Amino acid sequence: MEFRLPDVGEGIATAEILTWHVAEGDRVSEHQDLVEIQTDKAVAVIPCPADGVVVRLCGEEGEIIDVGAVLAVIEADGAKASGDGAAAPESASVPRSEEAAPAATRPTLPLAAPTTRRLARELGVALEDVAGSGPHGRILREDVERAAEQAAPAPPATPAPAAPAPSAPAPGEVVPLRGVRRTIAHALTRAWLEVPRIIDYREVDATALVRARTSLRKRALDHDDEPLAKALTPTPLIVRAAVLAARDNPYVNASIDLEREQITLHRHYHVGIATAGPDGLTVPVVHDADRRSLADIALEIAALASAARERRLTREQLAGPTFTVNNFGSLGTWMGTPIIRPPEVVNLGVGAIRDRVVAVDGAPVVRPTLVLSVAGDHRVLDGDTLSAFVDQVARLLEDPVLLFEDLR
Repeated sequence: MEFRLPDVGEGIATAEILTWHVAEGDRVSEHQDLVEIQTDKAVAVIPCPADGVVVRLCGEEGEIIDVGAVLAVIEADGAKASGDGAAAPESASVPRSEEAAPAATRPTLPLAAPTTRRLARELGVALEDVAGSGPHGRILREDVERAAEQAAPAPPATPAPAAPAPSAPAPGEVVPLRGVRRTIAHALTRAWLEVPRIIDYREVDATALVRARTSLRKRALDHDDEPLAKALTPTPLIVRAAVLAARDNPYVNASIDLEREQITLHRHYHVGIATAGPDGLTVPVVHDADRRSLADIALEIAALASAARERRLTREQLAGPTFTVNNFGSLGTWMGTPIIRPPEVVNLGVGAIRDRVVAVDGAPVVRPTLVLSVAGDHRVLDGDTLSAFVDQVARLLEDPVLLFEDLR
């Protein structure tokens, strides 16, 4: 039976093969891990569809395949010809004439992982001539390397003096562009080329914000809620401020579709949280942030960050952001330039809180200060509409008591 790459998410047309968990010739069981893939939104493990034997793996690790393309050919148990003469399903890797032949006369595929097969091709080694040292005769990487060494011609006894090598810089390490890093590279290249951006930079007096955060954490500790106290970083307060400001500036919480020539003003507020993970930047989503308490937002952000670090993010946790908050201040960055991710139209960047000398009533004083760097899609937002949003975010962060009461 041919097993095709299933639909792995709305709007996803391709996926990259990261790791095969089985090899050709392996006996597998239904729901056993077959392959790990990477889409432009998440890493997913695809299970085996049935009990049987893997006849062929239809792709190398690192290869991009289309949704619906043949992923593997598996001879399912019970799929062979039955007593009433019904034929077994046709396999893409086994011609019909061979399928009707006795099993003893069918060609046997050497057992080897896809990476081992690729190495054999690169070294010019025929796997049919290699004796496997792995379980059940599986050919391992070292078997292929050994066969390549044995096939290499012996060097002459007295080699002629070599000509001086031309002076050229030594090649650097080449790292294949794969997985999450490849997804980031392609997505951000398209974003940078596609979106005409405007950026509003704003300094915010964070005195009251720091005081509010300290008070909230103390209150959580007084109630023996250490997880909440730890989760109450500046990010949940910034997310809350951004959602309240977006309510009054609906073109911020929007998306654009140039092909249909329409702008959608979203009624839900799904906030993407830019998060550094072991494989690169991911953007998990706090869904319905406008309906959640500050404590709930804080704990959700903490859970999403933990899942990102441990590569446990699901498709649902990455789905459907309507705008993004990027707190690069957690990395120590004072000011940055956020990149908008289409079809979103805003990325709100926040720098690190630092003490700065500022003028208050004409006198120099030291105040904790943060810088907002808010990128807007100029196809949807003009300077005045983006500025109105940033103004409101800044006011809410400078007077955070407004985050806890709807005064409208």
